[in-house]
Amino acid sequence: MRELAGRPLIAHTVSALAELSDVRVVVTSDDDQVLGWARINGVEAMRRPDDLATPDATIADVAAHMVESLGWSGTVGVFQPTSPLRSAASIRRAREVFEGSEFDSLASVVREPHLMWFDADGRGIEHAVPLFHERVNRQYARHRVYRETGAIQLVAAAALLETRSMVTPRHRLFELDEFESDDVDTPEDLERVRRRALRGSVIFRLTANSLVGSGHLHHCLQLAEYLDSHRLEFLLKDCDDFARDLLRLRGWPFRDESELAADLAELRGEGGNVVVNDVLDSTSEDILTERSLGYRVVCVEDLGDGAQHADWVVNALYPAPRVPNERLATGSRYATLRSEFLGLPSRPVRETPQRVLVTFGGTDPGHLADRVVRAITGRTDAQILVVLGAAAPEIDPPAGVEVRRNVSNMAEEMWRSDLVVTAAGRTVFEAAAVGTPVVAIAQNAREATHSHLRLEDGVVSLGLGVLASDEQIREVIVRLLADVELRRELSDRLRRSIDHLGAQRIAARIEAIMKGQQ
Repeated sequence: MRELAGRPLIAHTVSALAELSDVRVVVTSDDDQVLGWARINGVEAMRRPDDLATPDATIADVAAHMVESLGWSGTVGVFQPTSPLRSAASIRRAREVFEGSEFDSLASVVREPHLMWFDADGRGIEHAVPLFHERVNRQYARHRVYRETGAIQLVAAAALLETRSMVTPRHRLFELDEFESDDVDTPEDLERVRRRALRGSVIFRLTANSLVGSGHLHHCLQLAEYLDSHRLEFLLKDCDDFARDLLRLRGWPFRDESELAADLAELRGEGGNVVVNDVLDSTSEDILTERSLGYRVVCVEDLGDGAQHADWVVNALYPAPRVPNERLATGSRYATLRSEFLGLPSRPVRETPQRVLVTFGGTDPGHLADRVVRAITGRTDAQILVVLGAAAPEIDPPAGVEVRRNVSNMAEEMWRSDLVVTAAGRTVFEAAAVGTPVVAIAQNAREATHSHLRLEDGVVSLGLGVLASDEQIREVIVRLLADVELRRELSDRLRRSIDHLGAQRIAARIEAIMKGQQ
């Protein structure tokens, strides 16, 4: 009778069985609360005799008593309320497998991924033998060990009465997925199952291409890491191949958007459903389509007409409105950071700069990396490292300039650098998390309006790239490298400007929206 998603555990099992039209459901218990709940909900209830309500009584004893008392024949199923996540579809499928076979009993199992050992003769742990053929990393293991779940047990009535066992000589196993196999035995189990029962669907609808860059993709990837207890899908709107390649590499499910309404109708789950739009500017038509299909809607960095119809809009990069709006969250509190940027110690600021990092995101449509490199080459003794994103154009660097593509740990590269020169997007937040002074040059007019480019937060912004001359770029960078006290002050301001909890805040709000929907 413990609560799970607003109902007692038993209700979830009864509801699953109620979806099967040709079965008789009987609740057996010695507990008045359980029996009363069943009767109130129109479920047949049968009081269990005292001798079958002891710790020594078995499931088979109870099932045999039911068969004898009710004169049952054919297939008998036992469904324990402590397996609340098993679905009607799985029950139906198990029954079809069982009744289409020559077996007399069936039990649901889950494949055990962990390496297990067996005390074969009871002589203790020092004599245990392995129950696996070879040591395989657990995430890839397909061991030949199965664990019984108790979620579904089927037996032929005649065989049950003859053997007085739920496991007859002609027994077969039925494999369930891990989600439906979760069993509640302890308070910790219940807490885990409660979270799983509230699992919803989160659709990340995003745009990533050579024109808008890769920031939307990386933002959604960060949120996905905090929401992966739910069903996730990436819906790609106008994306280049680099987005598909990265999602494939990370193992996230994705599909190209064909027709929004049809795609979302197919992806909609039974629990709460949320669309996270990270497509730059949404349209009213798109957001209203999402809402009409039962989705709650979150928009990211959205200045389009559709944002007014969203349940929540989060804009880490844009200034707050003059009139407070509870549906709009703004500022660096909502900046998302990859885990490599979390928990870093204070970074020392060197007297003599040793390296300048130049990086302009995944695509660099304004070819700013090449401009910056040519502007400062020969004007500093520091090494110049250029990091190009997945879809950024190639550059022909001057002698002595190192160029890399798709660096796996940007936090380390920023940590080893004395100055970061980058676009006016989310990379600025990453430099702030490390504490490396940053010069920001906007790729386009929209970037130039971002609110995190303030000097009081430690950012030196040169505005729109097409309006900044090579001489201005060179002068600012050279002067910063020469002034260690200024770099120390900027480093302190940068670290104070961000608290590293942005992704958690956004994910928590999305889950609250989802929970409210449920």
